[in-house]
Amino acid sequence: MNNLTCRCVPGVEGVSAAELGRLFPEPSSAAPLLFLLQEAGVDGFHLRSIVVFKDDIPIFLLPLFETRFDLSAFVEGWLKKALKAAGRLIPSVFHPRLLCVGSLAGEWSEIGIDPHIDEGTLDAAFKMASGALDTLAVERKSDIVALFNFNHFSTLPDEVFNQFNRVEYRSCAWLPIDFNSLEEYLSRLSRGARKDLRRKMRIAPEVRVVRSSTISPFLARIYELYLETVARGPMALGVHSRLFFEKICERVPGAEYTLYFVQEELIAFNLLVVKQDAMADKFFCMDYELGRRYNLYVLSWIENVRTCLERKIPLYYAGQGAEKTKAHLGATFMPSYILFRHRRPVVDRILIWPKKMTGKLLSRLGFWPAVSQPAAQAVPKVTSQVDRLIG
Repeated sequence: MNNLTCRCVPGVEGVSAAELGRLFPEPSSAAPLLFLLQEAGVDGFHLRSIVVFKDDIPIFLLPLFETRFDLSAFVEGWLKKALKAAGRLIPSVFHPRLLCVGSLAGEWSEIGIDPHIDEGTLDAAFKMASGALDTLAVERKSDIVALFNFNHFSTLPDEVFNQFNRVEYRSCAWLPIDFNSLEEYLSRLSRGARKDLRRKMRIAPEVRVVRSSTISPFLARIYELYLETVARGPMALGVHSRLFFEKICERVPGAEYTLYFVQEELIAFNLLVVKQDAMADKFFCMDYELGRRYNLYVLSWIENVRTCLERKIPLYYAGQGAEKTKAHLGATFMPSYILFRHRRPVVDRILIWPKKMTGKLLSRLGFWPAVSQPAAQAVPKVTSQVDRLIG
């Protein structure tokens, strides 16, 4: 007998750091990020977890967040007014309550699984957690239950794909560091890309670069740049608190900032998690006008490649968004997905039929990130069991 019990808790309450680390083992940074999110909070979001215990030891964890999703936030003009009016009439469609499995920080979401449990126990734990998720959705009157930003690293049980609809989300860019110098890296790019990068890198001597995990003197400016960048973005899901940026280097192993100065003014920062197996890009935020003038996105990309070379790090995870630019810089892409279901079957069918037409319509209206052609061509072929199910 499995002796399994299940609890829904605020944040990750009742699960110790050591236990969370066992459920999300290295090289994942999910465990410290979940603790940090619980401490810092995210405005407008309620953070929870569904935890399955075996003999009072946690063996399975679904990180959750709950919020209202206002579709009108992602459009302007007459369409914004129309959607606000529609939201008052049909809130479950245009201003739905979301209950999501996943994390608001990280390249992709993960489920916590004890690596030592057998397949039968894992199957029972998943079914118990899934039942608790359904119960919570009813209690919270959630319009949509979703698994947010998952990919083939997320180890989702097979049966999930029979229970939820699936749409593509933003792909995560990655660059293998299988070259020995910047010159060798540049030589692998197209002639046009090499010429473009060399031209943009000429301004590099005017930019001072500082790598640091101590950012107290610059925290106010860092948070200002972050808020400006979020305001420009088309698909921001939640705004992190200032405390998140203040504490991340203390709480998350390998977290560090790269700061970019022009004439002693901080005009951009890059928040990274740097480990020996991979460097992960969390946030790149900049003053829009000055950043464009000094080609800071390209300079930050080159700086990150240089860091990987210096520290012999084999992979650079460059995050989501800006797919066309990242493909131009030689990145390939891992597809990510949102799996979801609406509590009203009729709305559920509308949202998924036909999937391609729905995705194109949402992209054109500004609700959904369109996948650029270069990025789509660069998506690598994945052969894991999960990808065969969802491919």
